[in-house]
Amino acid sequence: MRLEWRGREIEIRELGQGPALLLIHGYPLDGAMWSAVSRRLSDRFRVLKPDLPGRPDNPAWPDGSIESYADFIQSVAAAAGEPFGLVGFSMGGYVALALMKRRPAAVRALALVDTRAVADDESVRAKREEAIAILRQRGVEPIAESMLPKLLASASIARRDLADRVRRIILRQRAETLISDLQAMRDRPDLTAFLSEISVPTLVVVGGDDVITPPAESEEMARAIPSGRLVTIPGAGHLTPMENPIAVEQALGDFFGSALGGAIS
Repeated sequence: MRLEWRGREIEIRELGQGPALLLIHGYPLDGAMWSAVSRRLSDRFRVLKPDLPGRPDNPAWPDGSIESYADFIQSVAAAAGEPFGLVGFSMGGYVALALMKRRPAAVRALALVDTRAVADDESVRAKREEAIAILRQRGVEPIAESMLPKLLASASIARRDLADRVRRIILRQRAETLISDLQAMRDRPDLTAFLSEISVPTLVVVGGDDVITPPAESEEMARAIPSGRLVTIPGAGHLTPMENPIAVEQALGDFFGSALGGAIS
């Protein structure tokens, strides 16, 4: 699917047929992080996995705010047709919550994958600033090396093909794009109180060994959402959709199959 946004033509990768399911990637990645999951989901759903601004399939300039990323996802959703299922991973979860807050009627069901609602505290904001400085001075490569042990569980890092693929995805991003991501995450609002207002079926997914958004936080988030429920992926770190795509697809497929009516293949 092609979309014109802010004067640029954007390519939206799309697979399958059925109820629309929109997958939002995280930092410092792009829509390719969903490849294995989306292939499996495409047997039951029309899956869209856009790149957020500044990435290979989206040349629009990123402007450093979660709300602007939500503007883009809202445009994708409008072109795809409403209502739809929405999935946000990590930073993509922040975008998904921003979209839920502004257009709750557009979303029929929501999945929050390895993400959180709380805003950055001062220590995390300081780390964002450090990463921004590194990107400006040294580029993307040191970010790729420092992020791998945070994104992947130790057993996943030992899978060289997986670690190399994650590294390649990170290294093809521009420093300016990742700076925009970091600014957007640093400045996002706290949406913890908003969780109690979410009225659609909601699935929270977390890796059992996630060190960025630990399982205890995901448990609290699921409890705060009236219709929330939690699925933990054992042995996975933060990047569950790439570490264990079969388990993540099964969790998402079962959930959205019920919520959206996707037929089981």
